[in-house]
Amino acid sequence: MIFESLELEDFGLYAGRQRLDLRTEPGRPIVLVGGTNGAGKTTLLEAFTLCLHGRRALGHRVSRERYDGHIGSRFHVRPNGEPAKACSVSLSFTHVHSARESEYVVTRRWRRTNKGRLQERLTIAVDGEDVDDFSDTSRQDFLDSLLPPGLAGFFLFDGEKIQALADDENGELLADAVKRLLGLDLIGQLQADLKRFAGGTAKGKRRALQERLAQAGAAHDAAQAKLAEVLDRRANLQSREDQIQARIARIRDRLAREGGALAAERAATEAAARKAAAETAAAGEELRGLVTGLLPFAIAQRIADSVEQRLDVEQAAEENEIIARRLKAAAPKLRRRLQSKTDDSVLETLRETFGVRSKAAPARLHDVTAAERAVMLDQLHLVRDAVRADAARLGKRLRAAQDQVDRAERKLAQVPDDEALAPVISDLQEAERLLGTLQADMNRVDDEHRQAEHELKVAARELQRAEDADEKVTKGVKSARLALRTIELLKEYGRRSEQQRLQQIELDAARYFNRLSRKGEMLSGIVIDRESFRIRVIRWDGTELPKERLSAGEKQLLAIAILWALSQASRRPLPVVVDTPLARLDAEHRRRLLTEYLPHVSHQVVVLSTDTEVDVAAAAQLDDVTARRISLTHDLETAATRIEQGYFSSAEEVQSDAR
Repeated sequence: MIFESLELEDFGLYAGRQRLDLRTEPGRPIVLVGGTNGAGKTTLLEAFTLCLHGRRALGHRVSRERYDGHIGSRFHVRPNGEPAKACSVSLSFTHVHSARESEYVVTRRWRRTNKGRLQERLTIAVDGEDVDDFSDTSRQDFLDSLLPPGLAGFFLFDGEKIQALADDENGELLADAVKRLLGLDLIGQLQADLKRFAGGTAKGKRRALQERLAQAGAAHDAAQAKLAEVLDRRANLQSREDQIQARIARIRDRLAREGGALAAERAATEAAARKAAAETAAAGEELRGLVTGLLPFAIAQRIADSVEQRLDVEQAAEENEIIARRLKAAAPKLRRRLQSKTDDSVLETLRETFGVRSKAAPARLHDVTAAERAVMLDQLHLVRDAVRADAARLGKRLRAAQDQVDRAERKLAQVPDDEALAPVISDLQEAERLLGTLQADMNRVDDEHRQAEHELKVAARELQRAEDADEKVTKGVKSARLALRTIELLKEYGRRSEQQRLQQIELDAARYFNRLSRKGEMLSGIVIDRESFRIRVIRWDGTELPKERLSAGEKQLLAIAILWALSQASRRPLPVVVDTPLARLDAEHRRRLLTEYLPHVSHQVVVLSTDTEVDVAAAAQLDDVTARRISLTHDLETAATRIEQGYFSSAEEVQSDAR
């Protein structure tokens, strides 16, 4: 099977008719589809499964009411809140049947009747001719034969499925996948039918047990129906929340265009203006204090230097006066001792001895004490060392504060009037109020969901106990023994089939994991427990590597390797569609997945990715194996997504077109 195109009409985020070209070329199996989160990638993945399987895409036991509710939430909703009257998905593919290749076009269309009910129509065209001789059931059976619903998860999956398989510590998901792969789920259903047949022959012994079994089955069905109804309500609420979120985004965009962001910041801007004004006043006051103090000396440095020099001269003069007075007082005593003739010669001798000149000696001009002179010198030193720096710092601080005042005043001048924004703000508040109410409803539904799951588990346990008791009773009747023998044969058949296929899955999964791992040949094997389906990882030295020892990225790669092995074990040459497979991987693991997995997992691979998963560098690695690049462009104004050709830069697109 090779997909040719997928066409959507008023489905989900896609307004009108949108076509996704999926054609590939020999050696170029990849179709790269890019879009941001919320642009509609998951909607495309769902469109594939719904087109092929209809109600069975949601599960085997999904009620018609739940399915109708789910499809109803997929009708495109226009910006005015009006949903489309009809929607459809159409998948075109080529398939070889009875040694003949034909082109098939499968279309599934839904519309609302005048009474509000949902009608579905499934059509299949082969080589341009509608197939009219099949009933809807026969058409669906034909599609199921091409890709059984139980196997669809191996070929159509997203990053959430990979993560769930990576986190599957108990082996429940793997057990379910293997059973669907081998058809063991059908064998299980046959076994259940045989159990009911065998139990029917137990005659009167089973009357009380039948009543218990019926009650347990009814309780189980009721719990399933309740859970389905809660999930359906949750999906509808989620759809409404998405619509309101889109509405809020549009209102906020309009508010930003009309100056709403400035209005929202008015109080903060006014506070900033007041703070800057206070800072300006404080800096000015400090600067005025310097002006009335020592700042003039800092400005007139030559005067300050002259004052300092004069103070030094005054100090020297004062010291000379002290020495002269002491010498004069001691002159008579010195004269007697020196037996000198004149006082003048003694004084002159002493002056010369002590370096004091009577002539040309500096004289004191100011009556300043030594303490006052020391204070004045300290102040002059402070002028030279600190006052200038303080003045410069205060000037810079004053200018910065004044600049802040000017910016705040300019910003306030741009704020629009409150009356102009009032209608937009009112719309935004109303939308946010609706969102808050809706989220409260969703929280209540989530509580109901947990309660419904608990009730379903309790009902399932009771049903299992009733079935176990029923099995014991049936062993007393011959027909029951024959049925039980058949059941045992089916179990043995399933065990042998499972054993044979699991061995190949183990070999392939280990090989694929080593191929994807950046550590090379990391594992010698993978062992799947035949009872619990828990996975054991074996090193080359034969020791077991606990799964919890693997990094998060390695667990992701292990899950991908298992999905790869399961798809190969199905022996069906089918395309692979994968949504956001790289989101949880580091750069090296992404590179390995790009080069070793995507080009080789199938003859056709549709990759639904964000621009952060597959960027320009990643696209360059896929260039030689990429047939088409497509982008999903979402318009907030119209609340719709367009499918457009091209994904990367214009230069790359030119090269791609040239090919």
